[in-house]
Amino acid sequence: MIAIEAKGLTYSYDGKSNAVDQLTFQVEKGEVFGFLGPSGAGKSTTIRLLTKLIAPPPGKVFILGQDMSKANHSFYKKIGIAFENDVLYPTLTGYENLIFHAKLFGTGEAEVNDILKKMDLYKSKDKKAGEYSKGMKTRLVLARALVTNPEVLFMDEPTSGMDPEIAAYVREVIRKMNQKGTTMFLTTHDMNEAEKLCDRIAFFNNGKIVELDTPESYKKRFGEKTVTIEQSGKKHTFTQDGDLTSLLAMIGSKEFESIHSQEASLEEIFIKVVGRGLKGGA
Repeated sequence: MIAIEAKGLTYSYDGKSNAVDQLTFQVEKGEVFGFLGPSGAGKSTTIRLLTKLIAPPPGKVFILGQDMSKANHSFYKKIGIAFENDVLYPTLTGYENLIFHAKLFGTGEAEVNDILKKMDLYKSKDKKAGEYSKGMKTRLVLARALVTNPEVLFMDEPTSGMDPEIAAYVREVIRKMNQKGTTMFLTTHDMNEAEKLCDRIAFFNNGKIVELDTPESYKKRFGEKTVTIEQSGKKHTFTQDGDLTSLLAMIGSKEFESIHSQEASLEEIFIKVVGRGLKGGA
């Protein structure tokens, strides 16, 4: 089943240039789909169009088969949205932020407390959100997106501002949700995060998808097919089409210090494909 689908989706803020340009893609139900692009590429605009925070044209965006141009309030129980930008009520406590949102969709107090515990925020639930650290605010925004137990979850930089330990914890929460069937669409600047979480990754630039593949396939397509062995302080590089007899002899001798394949990182591949890094200008 297709969980998310865009068909020739185009959007312009000024009528002169397109922030999203003829965007077409599908996300299977249960898939974790990564959307990677530099600042100003149109990622946030795309999420807003997919979730009807910006009204999409009829017949261009479908979530769980629903034409999002016609989606009503009740449909939003099926989707969760967690933006990187702080969209909390700073004078309300963490608990009050969640319960206010939960009551809009009929979610009860017990579920809210369970989500606070899941996101490791329960001990701080009576503290005002404005006093939370950036990482805590990011977790609270994600917690709010979970109050309806959504079938499809949209996340914009889900671990931004978190220390490594908490970020790893949140990634594990995301994995467990996905294992239970939640479809996920996420943007991130963290290539390591994308590689760990995503089934497929779209490289996005200037409103268009320029490449779409699995992390493993990206590396196979763009990585160098070479192996480097360091022996007695010297480095020896072997290609796939070269003399493999010497390679096997060095390995068989067990006198080497290290062996390295020349696998390209996703960051290197992105720069090669797009022409600039993820944190490049708009």
